[in-house]
Amino acid sequence: MGKARRSPLEFALKYGVYTIFVVIVIIFGLSNKNFLSTSNILLLLEQSAPIMIGVIGMTFVMMDGGIDISAGSNMYLSAAVSALLMTRMTADGSLITSAWQYILFMLVSLCVGALIGFFNGLMISRFRIVPFIVTLITTSIARGLGMFFTDMKLIIVNNMGFKFNDKSFLGISLLVYIAVALLILFHCVLRYTTYGCQLKAQGNNHEAAQKLGINITRNTLISYVLCGALCGLAGIMLAGQSGGVPTSLAEGYEFIIIPSAVLGGISLFGGKGSILPGCIIGNLLINTIVNGLTMMSANPYVYTIVRGVIIFIAVMVDSLNYKGEIR
Repeated sequence: MGKARRSPLEFALKYGVYTIFVVIVIIFGLSNKNFLSTSNILLLLEQSAPIMIGVIGMTFVMMDGGIDISAGSNMYLSAAVSALLMTRMTADGSLITSAWQYILFMLVSLCVGALIGFFNGLMISRFRIVPFIVTLITTSIARGLGMFFTDMKLIIVNNMGFKFNDKSFLGISLLVYIAVALLILFHCVLRYTTYGCQLKAQGNNHEAAQKLGINITRNTLISYVLCGALCGLAGIMLAGQSGGVPTSLAEGYEFIIIPSAVLGGISLFGGKGSILPGCIIGNLLINTIVNGLTMMSANPYVYTIVRGVIIFIAVMVDSLNYKGEIR
């Protein structure tokens, strides 16, 4: 009898995000006839793609029971370094047109992000510093380095030919294809590889995992490197999407990435969740709300309020779902 009485709440906690997503889509669809148009749906997917890649990376860190609040600054610094390289390569007036050039700049951003992730992971896994403190420090350092390298100037990458807005296949942005490919790849890594299984196990209980012979230091380091690398990649994709690298690029994006992961079922306490399909729904839910409010010409300050409410709901639901002891 007791179990039957708890089942509606358990169902709401487990599947409530999907219900909320459907309800929001219906409300915005009825409010604006263009909301469910093919063009707007494709635009929504394109806008969500860079953040989705950041959510994938954050999933690995959170699966370990950690957190990385330097994601936004990582995206900015990684994009800034690539943008500066672009200015050097196009100083003679040439434009970025070939696929290998795009790949090069994306790899540069990925590597810069991986270095930031390596620093975070080293401090956390080797020196046992609290993840929040380490990544808080990295947030300031990365943003400051980006401003120093760029002399706090806006770098317009579209003028150099680096842009994703006109890169599509079958009417779907190239950014979406990249995001989908990475979603499938890292879903398989997390679910079917030894590393993924070990990360999930140690996220549930680090001490028990270590007693079982799992190398928690190595796994934690890898998770932060992956998160950093994917955030770096997301940064240059965001720059190519928006057209430039301002000092405010991706500022506060960690407060979109983390709630997206939590709403998708990734626990802040570690050891729970999966990339597919949860992270997609979590990210699309937040971006759908922003997209719908924009089409309704809502006050821009409402976005901040809604984002705060979403973060609160995400943390509350995760806390209600958590059954263990806080480490």
